[in-house]
Formats: sequence, structure tokens, C-alpha cells
Amino acid sequence: MCTNRDLLSPEPCQDSFATIKSTSRNCELHMLVFDACITKSGTTPKGETDLVKLQRIGSHLFLDRMPDPFLSLCLVPTKYPLRAPPSFRHAADEIQIGLPALMSTYSDAYFTLLANWLNDCDLNHPDCYLKAIPSKKGLALPTKLLDVGSSASQQSILLCSSTSLGLKGEDTRYIALSHPWGNSRHNNHFSTTATNVSPRLTSGIAISSLPKTFKDAVSVTRALGIRYLWIDSLCIVQGPQGDFETEAQKMETVFSLAYCVIAASSASGTSSGFLSSRPQRKSVALNLSANSGKGDVGDSEDNNAMVYVCEAIDNFQTDVIDGPLNQRGWVLQERALARRTIYFTERQTYFDNQSSFLGDPNFPQVALTSSKGGKIRLYESLYKTYSRLQFTRAYDRPIAIAGLEQRLVAAFDTRGGYGIFDRVPFFGRSLLWTCEEPGGMRRIEFPEEGLGRYRVPPSWSWMAYTGAIGFMDLPFEGVHWLEDDVRSPWGAAVWEMSLDTSGSGNSTASSMWHTGRTDQDNHLSGKGRRLVVGLKVAEKKIKWDAGQRPTGIDDAKELRVVAVGRRKSKSNKPARALEHHVLVVVGIGGWRDSGERKIYERVGVGSLPGDWITHNEQEEEISIF
Repeated sequence: MCTNRDLLSPEPCQDSFATIKSTSRNCELHMLVFDACITKSGTTPKGETDLVKLQRIGSHLFLDRMPDPFLSLCLVPTKYPLRAPPSFRHAADEIQIGLPALMSTYSDAYFTLLANWLNDCDLNHPDCYLKAIPSKKGLALPTKLLDVGSSASQQSILLCSSTSLGLKGEDTRYIALSHPWGNSRHNNHFSTTATNVSPRLTSGIAISSLPKTFKDAVSVTRALGIRYLWIDSLCIVQGPQGDFETEAQKMETVFSLAYCVIAASSASGTSSGFLSSRPQRKSVALNLSANSGKGDVGDSEDNNAMVYVCEAIDNFQTDVIDGPLNQRGWVLQERALARRTIYFTERQTYFDNQSSFLGDPNFPQVALTSSKGGKIRLYESLYKTYSRLQFTRAYDRPIAIAGLEQRLVAAFDTRGGYGIFDRVPFFGRSLLWTCEEPGGMRRIEFPEEGLGRYRVPPSWSWMAYTGAIGFMDLPFEGVHWLEDDVRSPWGAAVWEMSLDTSGSGNSTASSMWHTGRTDQDNHLSGKGRRLVVGLKVAEKKIKWDAGQRPTGIDDAKELRVVAVGRRKSKSNKPARALEHHVLVVVGIGGWRDSGERKIYERVGVGSLPGDWITHNEQEEEISIF
């Protein structure tokens, strides 16, 4: 295994674990392989007679049966031509250029590398780089930005109003920070509030007062030659008399218009920082000289280019996708909307200029060319992922995805809000979400004060609860949607009853209705049906939102079901003979529309045989909040 030919060949090479173990005492390369066998998790061979089978694919060495790289290869070129046998030259062409040792995160070379990534992207990926704010209605710079200055010696940064700066053209470039706040007991939640916003706008903020994560963000922004920085807790006024409710609606543009997003993936909170020293990886040089003998491992001759075998530290899935920062609810939207992101992880720095989020740098561009089935699978996957993320404040759940939601609403050419889309086939399918949280979902307690224009989500929205969701697995083209049985808040009749509070004089439906708006109604209206079987029988087909039957419900007479759809029949069977997909609701007291409709709330979903529920003459009009 020590030979250059063995390692660089696309053909597998192998040694017994016992041989590698004994040879590692005298061979650096075998020591590197031996250490990897011991430290790598998974099905690594450790028995004396086990074979270690390695195969090179591109710039990585893979161990048999393991999906992740076992070791990495990098080529360090020089100004001299590569002197190596022809068979080695082809292998060298497939190996990425790089350095075996990681650069210091505060070095000029490190920041130059980051700047070069962005400059290369500016030149070669025009979709990733906005030279100016597009002249589309509603797009604008964040209300406030941090002016970090142009010199690393400046001891303060200035909070400023973007409108007062008159920014335009190239001046619109700013960096947006994606970061965890962390536990308040161990992290300084350094924020702009109504009491300190004025001095920060006039006198600035001393860099020495910033927590470490914010200091690092300032350092990176300056090193990249960018003048402005956006940090949520500094650029959004927090707390009473703050502007969070207004600014939260602009998150879509904050991240999509940023020149670049920097993600503090290695930070545990505001005080930990993300430019910490990184552990150096072990490496061994292979000599590619044409005069080198078999098995040469060591220094190059006459500055010839070198290939290094290194510890494999590149794992975007583990470091970023499955990393702790990506478990935050707000970060899903930030990832999806960012045109490009630099991720600062514990062992490596990654540049993502094509958006790892569904492979779509202009999310949701993919939806525009997808079939209806593709669109459904897109939002189902998105919402299932989002519902499993964490929030410091559970009541942020509806608004932290509102920007993505509105992009989907526009791409689907429909209306929607609170995780539900209007019109067939989106409406029925999105209503039929299911609880997938062990132990059941719990209603979120929304604060009575400080919500501003944000309304508590209705019970028929999964955004009103904590916990993971799924969706009923219903066949495409296999469901007849009962549009007369359940009507959305976006129906014309409902919208004509809504009062216009915007001063526009428009009281009809608008595509601008979205999660959190309080100037329109948000109830479902529909036909409540009774169960004609006992509760113990019916609940075998019901999935309760709370994970179990609600307390106090002991009789099927206390429930109603609203049929959202029913299975299509190929033989013209009557409705009573077909399976119905229903919302299960319970009365919560009170009446609507002068006592004509009783008020209910959702408690579950189910797929029930048609002869388990009433039909036609025994239906009643109800409202679901």
C-alpha cells in the first residue's frame, strides 16, 4: 500500500489490518491509515485478519463499504512542470489543488482565500451576485445595517438607517450573519433595544463591547472588503417598542439580497465566536518524481509538485447539513434564501455558491418547472424538515418560514398562509397534515403583548403547535376533493366579508395575505358531519394531534368530522361506500354569523369509511378556528 502506484491507481489496493498495524511503526503512510482505522466510526476493519481495501475516487480514498471518504488527497503545485510518469500525471489531474495544512483563521492568506471564492463566483455565477437591488416591488435593503468601516483599526461600528445612506448600485453590498443565540446563561445576548437604539445610530457601538461571534463577523466583513453587515439582534430593535414584528416580514429579502451570508456553524452562541483555532490534520507527502522508486514517501525533488495523503475532514453533510446551527428553525429560511454562503465549522470552511438547499440558488425556481406532484412533494419535504427544528421562542415558528412560504405561494400561483395552500390539489393535501411527534404535539403559547400585527395561528395549521409533522400518503389522481365541504379563508365569499384595514379600499382576496396578517379572517368554514359509530371504533382510524384523545371527549357525539376528500371510485360506488379523508374537530363554544355557525377547533385527522359518517341531511355549517 506504500507505493504511489497503488494509492493513485483507480484500482483498489489492500493490506491486512495486521500488516498495517505492524508496518505503522516505521511508515508514516501506514500510520495514517492505521489511525484512520481506529478513529473512523462505522464498519472499519479492526480484526487482525481483516483486509483494508482502499480505492481512489477523485481526490478521496474510500474504504470498502463506507460511504464517507476515509482519507483525502491534495496536490500542491509549484512553478515547475510536473515530472512524473504519464500514468501518474493523469491521476494528478483528478486530484484537487490544495494545502495539507489548514491556514490560520486570522491570517491574511485565509481571508484572501475567502475573497477569491467570492470574486470567482462574481465572475462565473451571475445568478449568485446582485450588482444592484432589482427594481421589483417590495424589494429593498434591510431597514438598518452596521457600517463596519474600511479599516481594521477602527474601534467602533455604526448602526445606520439604510434609507438615510442613499445606497444604490455597488453600495448595496452587505454581509448577513447566520448564527445561534445560545443559552442566555452562557452567552451575551447583545441586542439593540428601544432604549439604546438612538446612541447606536449617532455614536456607534464599541467593538470591545461586542460578544465574540459578532466580533468575528466584523473581522470577516472587513477582510472581504465589504462595508456593511447585518446582524439580527443589532439591526432589529428587540423587546418592547421594538420593530421585530415589522422586520420579521422582511427576512426573505434580508438574506436573498445579501452579497454573501456567513454562517457561524461552529459557534454555540453569541459569545463563543467562530474563528477559533482549528485542529491541524495529519498528512503524508507522496513523491511523484519520475525518478522516484516504488514506495517513496517523503519530500519532493527540485520543487516538484507533491500529492499529500491527509486526514479526511471534508464532510459537508455532517458539518453543515446535520450540524447544530442547521437545527435552528430560523436557519432553514436563511439557507434557502441565501445566494451563497460561507460556513465556518469546527474543522473546515465551506463555500456554497449553488445553494445546497434543494440544489436551487433561486428557491423555489425548481417549483416553476415541476409537475403538481413535484410541487406537493417539495412543500411536504420542506415543512416536514422545518417542523423538526428548534426555536428559542416557540412562537417564532409561524413567522420564521413566512418568506419561504410566500415564495412557494407565488410559484404555485395560488394563495396561502400558515402552512396551507389554496386551490386543488394543494388545499386538501396541505390541510391533511399529521402529528409525527412522539408523545403528541402541544399548542404554542403566544404572548398576549408585543405581537403587533401577528395573529395566533388557527388550530387547523400545524404552525400553532410544537413538534414534527407528516402528511397523509394519498395517491395522486386518486382523491376527489370536496370543495363544497370545506372552504378556505381565501375563498371569494369569505374575503368579501373581511374588513380592509390597510386603507387601500380593497376588500377582496389578495395574494399578499400571508402567515401572521391580522387584517383578514383566518377561519375555515365547512360541513360538520357526525360519527355514526362508537368513539372506540372510530379512533382506530383517527390520528390525534395531541398523540391521544383530547381530555374530556368520551363520546363520539362530541366530535364532528369535516370531509376534505374521498377516494375516487372506478365503479361509480356511492359516497357511503368510499373512504373519506377528514379533519376531526371539537366544539369550543360560541357562535359565528349571528348564531348560524358553531365554532370548532381541529384535534386530529383520519381516513374513515363513508358509512361511519353522516351524509347530506345531517350536515351542519360550522367554522373552524
